[in-house]
This record gives sequence, C-alpha cells and structure tokens, in this order.
Amino acid sequence: MQLKSAVQWIPHPDGHWILRNPEDITCLQVDDIDKQVILQLSQKPITNILAEYNLDLEDVQNLLRDLAQAGMLEGTKPPKAKFNLLSFTIPLVNPDVWLSQNIDKIRWMWTWELGFFLCAFIASSVAVWLASSAEVAASHQQLWIAGKNDTIFKFVLLTMLVIALHELGHAFTLKHYGGIVKEIGLLFMCFIPGCYTDTTDQYSLVRRKQRVLVVAAGVLIQVTIWAFAVWMWLFSQSNPVWHQISYLLMVAALLTVAINLNPLNRFDGYYLLVAGTGINNLRQRSFDFYVDLLRREEIEEAAETQWVLAAYAPLSILYTVWVLSYLASLLGNLVLRVWSF
Repeated sequence: MQLKSAVQWIPHPDGHWILRNPEDITCLQVDDIDKQVILQLSQKPITNILAEYNLDLEDVQNLLRDLAQAGMLEGTKPPKAKFNLLSFTIPLVNPDVWLSQNIDKIRWMWTWELGFFLCAFIASSVAVWLASSAEVAASHQQLWIAGKNDTIFKFVLLTMLVIALHELGHAFTLKHYGGIVKEIGLLFMCFIPGCYTDTTDQYSLVRRKQRVLVVAAGVLIQVTIWAFAVWMWLFSQSNPVWHQISYLLMVAALLTVAINLNPLNRFDGYYLLVAGTGINNLRQRSFDFYVDLLRREEIEEAAETQWVLAAYAPLSILYTVWVLSYLASLLGNLVLRVWSF
C-alpha cells in the first residue's frame, strides 16, 4: 500500500499536514505521526510500524480507511456520493480549463483597491436604499400585487442570472488562489432547487482568509449586484421597463443572499461557518458529537469547538422539520384546490 504519485504534502501553519489528491480533488488532514506511518506503509511490516509508534491496529486501519476513501492510495477511488432524496446534485459542466484560460484577465478583482471601492459603493447603496424605502415599497405594491405572469418570468430569469454570477464568483476565486474547480451543477436541498460549485480544493489552502474568501465570493457578488441595481433603479424612474427590471434585480439579489447565508443548509452560510470556525465536516461531526454523548463515550473534540457542535445538530433538525412541514402544507393546499375543482 502506497500513496499515488500525484498526491501532495502541504504543511499547515497550525502544525498538521494536508494531503491533496489533485486527480480526484480530495484533501485529508493528518498529523506528524500519521505522516510517518503513511510514508513507511510500503517499506515496513505493519507490526513494526505499530511497535515503533506505539499504535493499535485499529488506529492504522482507520487511517488506511480514510486514505482509501479520499482516493490517496494506489488503486483506490473516492466513493461516489449516495443519492439522498432530501439532498442531491446534478453535475453540469467541468469549468476548470476555461477558468484557467481566463483567470489572468481578471486578477485585478482581488486587489485591495477594488475591495475599498466596493465597500464604499455598497455602503452608499445601502444609504440610498434606506432613504428611498417608501418608493421601494411603492414599487413592490405596483409589481407584486398585480401579479402579472411576465413579472414572474422576468424575476425568474434575473434570479438565474444572479445565481450564475454567484457560482462564477466561487469558481474564479478558487482558481485565483491556485485551486481546481471540477464541477458546476444543480443542487436540490429539501426539494428546493439551487446551484453549486465544487470548491472541495479550497481545503488545500492553508490560509483561512483564502478559504473564507472562496466561500464568501458568491455572496459578495450578489451584494454587489444588489448595490448596482439600487442605483439603476434610482436613475431609471423615467423608463418604466428598466425601472421594473432594476427593482426585480434588487429583489432577486436580496432573496438569494438570504437563502445562501442560512448556515443550516449546505449553502454558503454553512461553508462560511466551516471556514470561519475551522471545523471541517461540521454537520457530520455535530451529529457524531450527540452519538458519542448518548453512548457515554469519550468526546474527542476540542473544548472550544464543542459548543458549536452542540448547537448545530438540534438547530439543523428543527429547520429541516420546519421546511418539510411548510412544503407539506403547500402540497396539501394544492391538492385541496385541485380536489375542489
């Protein structure tokens, strides 16, 4: 048993190592002892390794299992994600080559000068939006109360545009930091449709700031679109068509931001929480925390992360129950309406 030749060792400033498999785009975090064990797997008998590092056979078996699941060992491939009716993805394109061809043209987007400008631009847009709250409410009344089909159609198209730019924000930011983006596709969470960009390779980035920016890039683009739409709405009052489109663009951007920032779904809010806390695989570890608690087994999680893990699982369950109940009520009302006809 030995590592694939393509696997890379990346030292982390926190003192551990990141194993990166660029072929299957997987990452695995190991400590110094794990590294020595892995390097000697093909050179020494397992019994000698156990004796040298005072390990149990189960410890090495668990390490080998993790390596195999991440596709790090010769002859292994990461398992494909199992289909789950409440959460599944449909891959559409592999954008990595196209991203690599175009990233150098837009590297100015990650400069501090643009960041300063965006902060000022968004702040001024918030001020204008708050000052024009009465007019915004009037636009809402005129558009949604009428409920015209063309309004809904325009809103759907603009929402799709916002989501597409959002996903490109993730993809280009990861590519800017040297990562690989192997998939962009459709995502369904609790039957709610969305999109996703596979940013798994962000875990090979040793700087937490970079990982946070990869996740936050999509939301930042949405907020920028909203800010642009505010000014477009303000200066298009004499043009009813553009005035309507700019208002719908504002709503589309705000709505998608609200959905994406919810940390209880596997959208951007969740991955921002993961990147910000440094707790990888937060959802699974939170449920495992309660399993260990109920079994009265030793909890191996660090004390500073236990409160996050303790809070996340019950909140996630409550949110999922609420979403399913809401969807069930909508379906029930629809059936009753059809039945009444």
